Amino acid sequence: MTACFELRDPEPAAAASDWLPPTQIDILLANFTTAVQTLNVVNYERTLTGPQYRFIPDPTAAGTATTLFANWSVNEERDYLNGLRRRSPASSQNQLTLSSRRDQFFTADSAEVSALYQLKITQTDTAFRATVLEGNIRLLVRRRNNEWKIASWRDQRTSNTMCWTDLKKYFIRN
Repeated sequence: MTACFELRDPEPAAAASDWLPPTQIDILLANFTTAVQTLNVVNYERTLTGPQYRFIPDPTAAGTATTLFANWSVNEERDYLNGLRRRSPASSQNQLTLSSRRDQFFTADSAEVSALYQLKITQTDTAFRATVLEGNIRLLVRRRNNEWKIASWRDQRTSNTMCWTDLKKYFIRN
């Protein structure tokens, strides 16, 4: 009977410690930004809607890999971020900056968030040389049960530098 009452090690707190209930779009974006910067796959996945989620890549960056992105879902998001995490130093932290943000509400529970992004990454895979990614992010966000989530994400290159589509394309495969 004593085995039923043995102490066990506590669960790691890292997965939920940076998470706030996304009752506002600003909180959702803060959760998303923190998850990207810390490569927290659990919290990153929590920002997305689940089976309905879709990623629409930048067509130029997708190039000949259009079939790769044809059914891109939360599973691929998780796999790409895990791939990036495996090739990032444990002490590293990425930096994501969103600027020129515009919110367009369709209903009280649905909006499009558009912003320019700059993502500075630290990773060890020498075949992927980019350290700064830039583009325009368009997120269709929806509120359900008083929590906002990302329903779809459209990436668009805005300069000659690589964009987020390039990062996803590389790290889903490597």
